[in-house]
Amino acid sequence: MGERKRTDFVRDRMCRARALLRRARELPHRLEALDRHLAAIDAELRAVRDDVTAVQSRLDRVLATAGGSQQALAELRDSVHLAARRTALQRRPARVLFLVHVLGAWDSCHALVAAMAGSDDFEPIVASIPRRFRGSDGLYGEEDVHRGLVERGVPHLRFADGDARGVLQLIKAIEPDVIFRQSQWDADVPDELGTEALGFARTCLIPYETMNIVVNVPDARTLNTAVDSDYHRCAWLVFCTNEMMLETAVRDGARGGAQFRVVGHPKADHLLAATPDWPLGSAADDAARPGRVVWSAHHTIGRGWTDFGAFHLMRDGMLAWARQRTDVQFVFMPHPALLPFPDSDACSIRRPDFDAWMQDWAELPNTAVLSEADYGPTLAASDMMLTDGLSMLVEYQLFGKPVIFFERDGHRPFNAIGEQVVTGVHTVHTVDEACRLAEKFLGGNPDPLRPRQRNNVRRLFGAGGSTERILAALRHEMACERGE
Repeated sequence: MGERKRTDFVRDRMCRARALLRRARELPHRLEALDRHLAAIDAELRAVRDDVTAVQSRLDRVLATAGGSQQALAELRDSVHLAARRTALQRRPARVLFLVHVLGAWDSCHALVAAMAGSDDFEPIVASIPRRFRGSDGLYGEEDVHRGLVERGVPHLRFADGDARGVLQLIKAIEPDVIFRQSQWDADVPDELGTEALGFARTCLIPYETMNIVVNVPDARTLNTAVDSDYHRCAWLVFCTNEMMLETAVRDGARGGAQFRVVGHPKADHLLAATPDWPLGSAADDAARPGRVVWSAHHTIGRGWTDFGAFHLMRDGMLAWARQRTDVQFVFMPHPALLPFPDSDACSIRRPDFDAWMQDWAELPNTAVLSEADYGPTLAASDMMLTDGLSMLVEYQLFGKPVIFFERDGHRPFNAIGEQVVTGVHTVHTVDEACRLAEKFLGGNPDPLRPRQRNNVRRLFGAGGSTERILAALRHEMACERGE
């Protein structure tokens, strides 16, 4: 090897040696930086592990305490339901489920279901469910609802008595965007279909009563269960009949009435359109036909709620009147919750006595019983109403016929709406007094309160067309939810 080559070789080796030495001197700094980076990664991993451990620990505590305190589970359930509701209303048409447990209240939503079925943006689904009224031995009545819906030609699913948990799973499998329930009272329906259980969907209410007319008994949470029950509080929309009901919700509701919409009431529209049809036949022509009296009896014959029911005070007198006046026909309309009530310890009438009275009434040639049926045609064909309240005090005024109110002492006071309603009724306190007044009307005397009734109907019910207004409100709120 020549001298120049040896010199270049040595110089190259020295350069490499200097580079290695320089890197060796820098290595501790690089190792230190690498160590710091690895430490940061390790800290993040430890934090993640701590978070997972905390979540697992919380879940373990929730599961461990599920048998005692339900608060943690309720919080977890509500969070899941909130997330589910936020993903709803994205499909078109919107799927709307109607849960029906009382056939007598079906008229409050029948027209709405029919209108939705004829639209492009709603998919209504009707389902019959069992109910639970005071005095009943568990859940019952789904079969009656099913038969009634079949008679009315309403396609529906059947959520019959049985595995209630399976019913809720089926409802979730249907994936409704909106659920309508007939009653705000959770006690009326299976526990699995209560307010909390239905929180995964947007819930709505068309009240089974056209409006509340009394000061309800307060409960532990609210002063006014007529507008502020658990179901009201959690509802997406509550449809009310008039501005007075809205003002009540604004005043007494925990949400200040934000979920309430004034639309009128479909039941009122249905009653006004009813074709007269009397359940008792008569060979006489219309001019000579027997008089027609509807006797409506509320279920609150015990004490501690509204205390309007007076069947226990009226039954003997009404039976005697029907026996005496064979030229007058009587239709007894018990509230659906009255029929099971004699099986309750709170009822002053025992079941054998109630059944015996019903048998005596049914055996008369001029009497009938109407329950779990469309009562609009019967009211339209009648001459007058005798009632202890509550809904009939206002609903029967739609027909412009005499209303005799049998007032029981000690009932809950009327609210502002109720005070107006009673201006259109005749108040009595005994069956004898009711009979004497009724005989005048059956004899052809005009009702002096008819102008009051017309004014009440105009002020309390408005101009009709409630179904269209409900649909408009739903479409508006859905568009807002979708950001349209």
